[in-house]
Amino acid sequence: MSYRFERFRREHLREGLAFPSGKDPGWQSPDFDLPTTQGGRFRKSDFLGQRPLLLAFASLTDPVAASAASTLKALYQRFGRDVAFVTVYVRESHPGDHIRQPATMDWKMRHARMLQDRDAIPWRVAVDDLDGTFHRAFGARGASAHLLDARGNVRFQAVLSNDGRALLRGLEALRAADGSSWSEGPRLGPALCGLARTDDVVRAAGPRALDDLRRETPLLFAAAEVAWAWRVLTPLGRFAVAAAGAFGALAAVALVNGAVLGARRRIV
Repeated sequence: MSYRFERFRREHLREGLAFPSGKDPGWQSPDFDLPTTQGGRFRKSDFLGQRPLLLAFASLTDPVAASAASTLKALYQRFGRDVAFVTVYVRESHPGDHIRQPATMDWKMRHARMLQDRDAIPWRVAVDDLDGTFHRAFGARGASAHLLDARGNVRFQAVLSNDGRALLRGLEALRAADGSSWSEGPRLGPALCGLARTDDVVRAAGPRALDDLRRETPLLFAAAEVAWAWRVLTPLGRFAVAAAGAFGALAAVALVNGAVLGARRRIV
């Protein structure tokens, strides 16, 4: 399957909900040297022997990345002195008429700067190459997050970068010099937060992106519409709609992936 796809398909969602086999945490990250939105470089050598690194993959059209901004900022306030935070711009998750899959690095850099402005990201934003060499080295999961220790080893990874509880647990374990490593699969709470941003993020990409979502994953599309409406309801209405959204999320995950929400794989 092409890395830089022009139309969203349900297979892309299936791939994005679990890490591939052979990428268990504890492995040594590859070397990298990527451009940043501010004109600098993001290099592995800058962090080795210095401090840990939290990597978050993102794009303008990824709902999970949009919902992760506030979560990552809260963690940055708490750990930013001891841990470097970097967002890496990757392929579009839901390319459409307005936000297409970039065909040049200049184009992709513009998208990265738009993301940084939209989410008011205070840390560095780097840009992967068009073929996603860096992203694919980490499994090419759309809005995943990875925590590297100061030796460059990947100690923790979360499928959803908006999973604040999982990321907090990983950061605290690293600070405590806990040598264990693990992966965190998709959990219901973060999945619902992603659903709440799906409608506006995909709609901003353009009508084609919305049509692709409706055609390829109708249950996910319906759940996203419900979650979007959730924002303006009374507390009782929010509870009812949250339950409906949760059911839709579970059904969508079961339909496209067969995964179990909350699955964790720990490696000592």
